[in-house]
Amino acid sequence: METPDVKDLTSTSFGYIIAFLLPGLLGLYALTYWSSTAAQLIGPAFKADANVGPSVILLLIALGVGLLVSALRFYLFEKLLCRNHKFPTDMFSKLAAEKKLESFKAVVDEHYRYHQFYGGCCVAVLILYAGWFRHAVYNLDRRFILVSVAFILFEWLTIVTGMDAFVRYVQRGTTIVNGD
Repeated sequence: METPDVKDLTSTSFGYIIAFLLPGLLGLYALTYWSSTAAQLIGPAFKADANVGPSVILLLIALGVGLLVSALRFYLFEKLLCRNHKFPTDMFSKLAAEKKLESFKAVVDEHYRYHQFYGGCCVAVLILYAGWFRHAVYNLDRRFILVSVAFILFEWLTIVTGMDAFVRYVQRGTTIVNGD
C-alpha cells in the first residue's frame, strides 16, 4: 500500500478546514443569535482557562454545522446560481481511464474548496445577519443602517466569489479531462 505524500495530506487537510470547519465555526457563532443554548455551548471553549475537552467538542460540533451549511451551499450555488455550469456526464469515468486524477485533485484544492468556503460563509453570514436583525430591528439608527449595508456588500462579495470559484472549478476540471 502506497503512503500518501505529506504535501497531499497537508493540502487535503487545509482544504477540509476551509471548506467545512471555518464556515461551521461561523455558522455555530451565528446560531448564538438564535439560541441561548448555542451560546452556552460555545462559551467554555472561549474561556482563558479552557482545557482541550470543550475545544475538541466545539470543533466537532462546528464540523457538523459546517457540513449542514455545506448542504445549504450546495443547493444555493450548485443547483440554483451555477446550474448552467456542469461537468460532462462521462467526465469522472474519463478521469480514471486517462489517469488525470492528480491534476483534477489540484483543481479541487485550488478552486472547489474555496468555492465551498465562500458559499458556506455566504450561508452562515445570512443566518448571522438574520439573527442579529431580529434583535436590532427595534433600534433603527445609523449603526443599524451601516451594518445592514456592510452585510449586503459582504454577502454580494461572497456570492460573486463563490460563483466564480465554482465556474473556474468546472472549466478547469473539464479542460484537464478533455485535454484542451
